[in-house]
Amino acid sequence: MADLVWLHEDALRRTHPVFSAAASGARAVFVWDNSYLDAALIGLKRRMFIYETLAGLDMDILAGTADKVIATLVAEAHVTRLFVPATPNPAFHALLSSVRSNCPDLEISVIEDTSFVALGEPPDLKRFFRYWNKAKKHAMRHGGVLA
Repeated sequence: MADLVWLHEDALRRTHPVFSAAASGARAVFVWDNSYLDAALIGLKRRMFIYETLAGLDMDILAGTADKVIATLVAEAHVTRLFVPATPNPAFHALLSSVRSNCPDLEISVIEDTSFVALGEPPDLKRFFRYWNKAKKHAMRHGGVLA
């Protein structure tokens, strides 16, 4: 039984609970998928941030269409369990649905994390800047909780 951790841009750290959920020594990957990054409206500056952050982590950065790359890894490495960090991103949910369709026997676990800030409404995912303008007002408060 092999485990695989599929990291995305909303969980770029080794302390994310997804790593404790998977078996020790599980392979961790980030798939650099330009079509996904475009669909998620991730601009050049954010892409640079993502890449620089990934370069400091001990994981593989693979290029290609994410759902196809993951399906290939599952088949080649006989992966039985896939662990992914939770995200509100609909573009990532579409990729995950495709992986579920392509790998029906694969056990997929979506691992939640504690948010560093609690917003009163779902975040605006169209632009990181809009999200951060709302979140930064509360991020430095005790517990990051909206008062």
